Amino acid sequence: MEQLSADKTTLEAKDSLIQRATSVFMRLGVRAVNMAEVSSELGISKKTLYKYVSDKRDLIFQCMSWHCSQMEQVIEEAKSISENTIEAELKLIRFIHQIASDMHPSVLFDLNKYHPKAFRMVNERRDEILRGTMEENIRRGQAEGLYREDVNPEVTTRFLISLSHEVRAIAEDPSNATPLSQLYLESALYHIRAIATAKGIAFLEEKIKEENLFT
Repeated sequence: MEQLSADKTTLEAKDSLIQRATSVFMRLGVRAVNMAEVSSELGISKKTLYKYVSDKRDLIFQCMSWHCSQMEQVIEEAKSISENTIEAELKLIRFIHQIASDMHPSVLFDLNKYHPKAFRMVNERRDEILRGTMEENIRRGQAEGLYREDVNPEVTTRFLISLSHEVRAIAEDPSNATPLSQLYLESALYHIRAIATAKGIAFLEEKIKEENLFT
């Protein structure tokens, strides 16, 4: 029993460390921060940090994995407490928009160039999460009369995944001046408007005005 309690405490300590380290990388950038600086930001010694990770590459990978798990958790919570599917999608949109707003501009570039394994994992898990979530959301929205009956959930989900790839490509284009957070917000709302019924559009526009999503 004591061993189980100790193991749980260790897992909780590691999860807290990974969560806080993720915030450090998102805020300051990936390449710009070394392990000593991560330790300093977390208020722990490098020795303590290395109890949980083998090196920076391992830490980055675990941070990105935690980030994906957090997204899945937000999705599940949104589905269970939302009035309808559009409200559930808006909760996820707000969550990702906030992350993108707070994220250092170099994060995506640095992940892609210096940590390709982590970058690939994030993209693959994000696509997997979208596939598993959006088809269900679209069917729910059709049952609620918020999404059109003529929309094919599987095909539309593939469109959305392709759109998310294009958003990332635009964000990484040196000539682009629009922040990732704004690109994401506009693409997500474009998706909803493209498949919504008049009832769904009315609900969406009311929520946009109510929550000042574009300000």
